[in-house]
Amino acid sequence: MLAVSALVCAMMALTTATALAEVKAAEDQGEEPDLVKRLCFHGHWSHFNGRYFRYFPTCRTWAQAEKACQSVGGNLASVHNIEEYHAIQRLILSSSHAQKEAWVGGFDAPEDGVWLWSDGSRFVYTNWCRGEPNNGAGTGQHCVQINYSGKSNCGLTLRREVKQVCYKFFFPIIVIIIIRNMKMLAVSALVCAMLALTTATGERHLVKRTNDWVKINGRLFRYFPTSVTWAEAEKNCQSAGGNLGAVHSVDEYHAVQSLILRSSHAHTPAWIGGTDAHHEGDWIWSDGSRFTYTDWCRGEPNNAGWSQHCLQMNYGSAKCWDDVSCSTSLPYVCAKRN
Repeated sequence: MLAVSALVCAMMALTTATALAEVKAAEDQGEEPDLVKRLCFHGHWSHFNGRYFRYFPTCRTWAQAEKACQSVGGNLASVHNIEEYHAIQRLILSSSHAQKEAWVGGFDAPEDGVWLWSDGSRFVYTNWCRGEPNNGAGTGQHCVQINYSGKSNCGLTLRREVKQVCYKFFFPIIVIIIIRNMKMLAVSALVCAMLALTTATGERHLVKRTNDWVKINGRLFRYFPTSVTWAEAEKNCQSAGGNLGAVHSVDEYHAVQSLILRSSHAHTPAWIGGTDAHHEGDWIWSDGSRFTYTDWCRGEPNNAGWSQHCLQMNYGSAKCWDDVSCSTSLPYVCAKRN
């Protein structure tokens, strides 16, 4: 394993060095790097409160914006205080020379009125305009925009739309990324050191029990038998320091299944963190990680009745994944960083 870690580190260093050299060469010639050209993104990253923010003038739906942000290593921006909000407003103003309306990461599509950030952080700070959020007088507005009507004094402002209308209304996007600067080589070195330490200390098992939480691949998971809606489950997981579980491999899925079996003495159906309530077919994890691994049952997800937008596991005889109405009450699995 140490040899594997060394190989990974070498690849990271070479890849990072090559990428930075290409970016710098392109910038020196007054060109945009190919990565930027392919994504049609412009602008610069701004550091604030330990995170990097960037304004993208490309017009997208909320779901497309979140996917685009994930593709560059981040999520749509979450905002946690008035200072952060004003910093984002300044970023938009300096990039676009106007108080442009823009998407940020807030949404309540799984359950009206239960607001979440797409990066999995807790939704505590708000700055709604007067009369908002109003759900469009019942027409189904479920996504958050800022700078509504260009009002610089009006903080987080609602433009919640149903999936189709969200697709219809386009706004530029704000994205957070944690790692994005010319010090990537230093970050690579830090990651390499962490890899070496983890390998040397010998994490030999996928699963390790820690009190009521079970360690699976470096995260802590816990099964809660109380049946609640998907949104309530996510809020409960956030209160416990995490989010509904995201599953990234078949080994993780089997480990979570084993956790449920040990806790409930059955393959009990349970919520995990997948949802496409913001836009049909665009599945995301509530912790902000990328949705790459799937284990859907045959014929799923089928959005039966046009109202199934949250993910349950252990469904049917195959104990696989199924989309189900977010208002269904189920037990749930939380996950948090170790």
